[in-house]
Amino acid sequence: MRAASSVLLLVALAGTACGTTAPSGGTPPETRSSTVTERIPVGSVAPRTPVATPPTPVPPLPSAESPRPDAATLFADPAAVSAEWLRQWCTLDWREPMNANLDRAARYQTPAAAKDDRRAGDNEDTYRSVREQQLSSGCDEVTATASPEAPQSANVAYLVLSARRVNSSAGVAFESEQVRSVRRVLRQTDGRWLVDIRVEAG
Repeated sequence: MRAASSVLLLVALAGTACGTTAPSGGTPPETRSSTVTERIPVGSVAPRTPVATPPTPVPPLPSAESPRPDAATLFADPAAVSAEWLRQWCTLDWREPMNANLDRAARYQTPAAAKDDRRAGDNEDTYRSVREQQLSSGCDEVTATASPEAPQSANVAYLVLSARRVNSSAGVAFESEQVRSVRRVLRQTDGRWLVDIRVEAG
């Protein structure tokens, strides 16, 4: 009998050590958080730079198959052509050729303005950085309003252009910023309005 009692005592002690016996009172054992075993070592996680704004969906890049807004009604309105120019200028994708956004935007602006914008465009070094980081940008909330500080005429308009630009890296948005430019818009001899050079505020 003493040997049998010893065996029963050992079994009970072993069960308690393994945590398999229910505590007194019939209460189920406390469940320990699994975060301890699932925690990722700090050294295995790349540091993440904090962003000023929460991630925002990137406006989609217009596809080549999308109908291009070349209707005569677009070029008949200085605000409409300016807004379209800003959309094309603002849309950038690392998979495109260098300064492809400037090439698209050029159809909505004067040759002088296109030349001026290209001087501020990418060069080989900056374009290489764009591709390495897989940078893309897109704009929405585009507005074009007459400048209250500049004179307007039948052939010359001064517009304040603005948009929300969302920048992303490898498809993940990391920054949202406001883009603003004051542009002169000129009516051409064929009646079309085209975006001209930027105007310095003040």
